[in-house]
Amino acid sequence: MLIALAAQTGVAARITPSVLARIALEGRAARLIVAHRSDSPQRHPVGFALMLIGRNMVAGSDWGVVEQLYVQEPDRKRGIARTLIAAARADALRAGCEGLTVSSRPETDGSVLAWRAMAPAEGTRFAAE
Repeated sequence: MLIALAAQTGVAARITPSVLARIALEGRAARLIVAHRSDSPQRHPVGFALMLIGRNMVAGSDWGVVEQLYVQEPDRKRGIARTLIAAARADALRAGCEGLTVSSRPETDGSVLAWRAMAPAEGTRFAAE
């Protein structure tokens, strides 16, 4: 999924398992949230959100930022992205964050429109990059 997301944005994927573990799985600064289909016996991942936690310089408090969000093509438009964002928001609140920002790039398939559609229902603040 990381390779597919990189291809969508025109960036070469250079991630390795050890780098991924260091960035997304170790420590407080990053959270990797993975979605899977409950109706699949294989429980293979169908999407993910990478949330970074840091100090928001404007608000002066801890803040979550969903830096990457990806759902595989066959599983899009099923509410998986909305569920991942909700899980990121809940995780950010548990970590003591005062808010959550979702970052998007214009070249990703419709993600800015998806964020804007989710904002009122989720009560989350959104930013497009």
